[in-house]
Amino acid sequence: MGIKQKIRDYFSKTISAQVKDEDDVFSLGVVDSLFALQLVLFVEQEFDVQVEGDDLNLDHFCTINAIHSFVEAKRALVSQ
Repeated sequence: MGIKQKIRDYFSKTISAQVKDEDDVFSLGVVDSLFALQLVLFVEQEFDVQVEGDDLNLDHFCTINAIHSFVEAKRALVSQ
């Protein structure tokens, strides 16, 4: 299963609203700050990446597309 599908599955299991890949879940108000913390932990554990202080930016976690891009960028840094 690919990165984006894993993120979609996580969203469908943890929030009641259905969201598209480009939907900003924070602007839509379908999630809260607790979800944000859980999302960061999910990303770290599921994709084996480190989310550091500078990475804690809603722009990296507001949409499925943004999370996907963030994970790919972090993995690219590690593989260099």
